[in-house]
Amino acid sequence: MTTRVSARLAAQMHARAAQRCEYCHAPQILIGQAFHVDHITPPSAGGQTTADNLCLACAHCNIAKSDQAEALDPRTGQRVRLFNPRKDLWDEHFRWSPSYKRLVGRTPIGRATVAALDTNARLLQDARYFWRVVGLLP
Repeated sequence: MTTRVSARLAAQMHARAAQRCEYCHAPQILIGQAFHVDHITPPSAGGQTTADNLCLACAHCNIAKSDQAEALDPRTGQRVRLFNPRKDLWDEHFRWSPSYKRLVGRTPIGRATVAALDTNARLLQDARYFWRVVGLLP
């Protein structure tokens, strides 16, 4: 099911996210495609189309996330909720590897999100090298 997001609300999400994927921090300017406005809690699970339940997501993260709201923490095997950009601080749940190619989960939520969204796909790792070179990763 596709839920329509108004142009005003979509513009608000783009501005709030500073044109970055709120999950993997991919910079929209280098992707060459418009990012998606994602329902953090999907409509299929009762999520509403409101600013508090929407975030900006690259196509990779949005497609991988699909209608998931939870996933398994690969370390503990426990089912946990995915990262919520409206409630969670990114730096508490994630860090970059020393090469800045891989996103590393620091917490069960971070690890489950990295795994569920496949944020370390090979093409993303290759792209992150260039994002770093041009100063678009911290």
